[in-house]
Amino acid sequence: MWRIWKLVDPRKAIVFTGLLIGFTATVIHLVQLSSDRYNLNTWHPDTVKAAKAAQNAALPQK
Repeated sequence: MWRIWKLVDPRKAIVFTGLLIGFTATVIHLVQLSSDRYNLNTWHPDTVKAAKAAQNAALPQK
C-alpha cells in the first residue's frame, strides 16, 4: 500500500476524492429536481395535488 502513496500525493488524492463526491452529489440532486420520474417527494399530498393540477391543465379541454 505504501508504494501507491509514493506514486500519488495524498493531499491531491483527498482533494480529488472530495471534488468527485461533491460533483456526483450535485448531479444526482439536479437529476432528481429536473425530472418527475425521479421525484422522491410524490408522497406529500401538496405535491400530488400540484402534479395533478398541472397534468389536468396540460390536457386539451373537450
